[in-house]
Amino acid sequence: MKIELIIDELKILEIINPQINTEVKKIAYNSKDAQVGTLFVAIPGYVTDGHKYVKNAITQGAKVVVHQNLLTEYNDQVTYIRVPDSRFALGIIASAFYGKPSKAMVISGITGTNGKTSVSYMLKTVFEADGKKCGLIGTIHNLIGNEIIDNRGRTTPESLEVQKIIGEMRDADCHYLAMEVSSHGLALDRVNGVSFDYGIFTNLTQDHLDYHKTFENYFNAKAKLFYQVKKANIINGDDQWGQMLCEILEKKTDTLIITYGLKPTNDYIARDMVYGISGTNFTLITPVSEEHFYLNIPGEFMVYNSMAAVINALEEGVSMEIIKNALATMPGVEGRMERIDVDAPFDVIIDYAHSPDSLEKLLKSVRKIYTGRIVLVFGCNGDRDREKRPIMGRIAGTYADFVVVTSDNPASENPMDIINAVVAGVAEKTENYTTIEKRVQGVFHGASLCQPGDVLVLAGKGHEKQEIMKDEILYYNEWDTVKAAIQRLKN
Repeated sequence: MKIELIIDELKILEIINPQINTEVKKIAYNSKDAQVGTLFVAIPGYVTDGHKYVKNAITQGAKVVVHQNLLTEYNDQVTYIRVPDSRFALGIIASAFYGKPSKAMVISGITGTNGKTSVSYMLKTVFEADGKKCGLIGTIHNLIGNEIIDNRGRTTPESLEVQKIIGEMRDADCHYLAMEVSSHGLALDRVNGVSFDYGIFTNLTQDHLDYHKTFENYFNAKAKLFYQVKKANIINGDDQWGQMLCEILEKKTDTLIITYGLKPTNDYIARDMVYGISGTNFTLITPVSEEHFYLNIPGEFMVYNSMAAVINALEEGVSMEIIKNALATMPGVEGRMERIDVDAPFDVIIDYAHSPDSLEKLLKSVRKIYTGRIVLVFGCNGDRDREKRPIMGRIAGTYADFVVVTSDNPASENPMDIINAVVAGVAEKTENYTTIEKRVQGVFHGASLCQPGDVLVLAGKGHEKQEIMKDEILYYNEWDTVKAAIQRLKN
């Protein structure tokens, strides 16, 4: 592709050695990925600065360099394009290089502290029930139809990878894309150049403050998504930050705003919920009708998630009956309020809850479903928001009957330091707790405490298949662990 087509929408401060007929064969932001015909984008990062590697990229064959900082030397055979923000520019460049793929399909961007994964899978299920192929970008993995694409551990990949995978979805004839959009991804402009038709805001509660520092920064990062939306912004109107977002959007955009929740002030209202072990019945009040829904996943927070998906699908013209049937029969989402089929006199639920709000909602939902005791096994991540550890401890001590505090990706920290910080909160609410450093042993102990009719809740790991330690990453599988624990009880 000619360079002039790639840089057409960039804000350019300066061009040195302009050669507009240069053919660009590849885009790279890591000099190791550069080869002959590459356009290299030098991005200042947290660990290192891409500007240090411009010479390396040129040696590898790069013929065009996009940069924001002044360079110490320039090569006469290379075109240099200086922009105000090279990270911002990467998304625009990548979108142009891949032929602006997001304009070829209907894209729903889902953001919020909790619920993104569930909403994205609900949308994919509904759109495919309507006969349309749907892609998915998210926390568990990326999907092109049913083909699984490794997301390399990122909910929202770097903008170059985002545009590349959207291009692959377009080429695979996907009509829709349900895309989780993380606050990190928004703050780092990873969805720059993506044309969003819908924006969905699930909620905002304490998480990621190690990165964002304040709630205001966290909120402002999330809000960036909704300024890019063309058709409708779908907002949880029960959430205080959702209400604030509505007020801001009314002033800053002309995009349609639709609210949902349990409060009567919303455009779509859920009521008459009946919770069961297998799922939830509820009534949805729409602007034009009352509809009965059965959701094949239990939990009040899943009602909220389903409402967002219903509204999005209705706005796209999917019939109410197709939506109802799809949500009534959809399989559960991996590690999201997932009830495990085990041969035991008690039930087991695995959930990704790793923030104060998600843990509280999980335990409250379990309490509405089960009459037996709740035995909770959970921990908090290392190298992350430390303030939430005692908060989550207090929530655990309030809503669980017995708490086993254990490890959950301690990373560079001492696992017992994290556990003790959590226990400080647990101990304020109950004496019924213990600490076990190794998560496998924590799950085994939690299972041994369960009596007939109880429920064992394993929180925090969800879909993850690893335990991140200081010096190594270990394979870990919550499903296999709990099944082994139950087998041990039988022996």
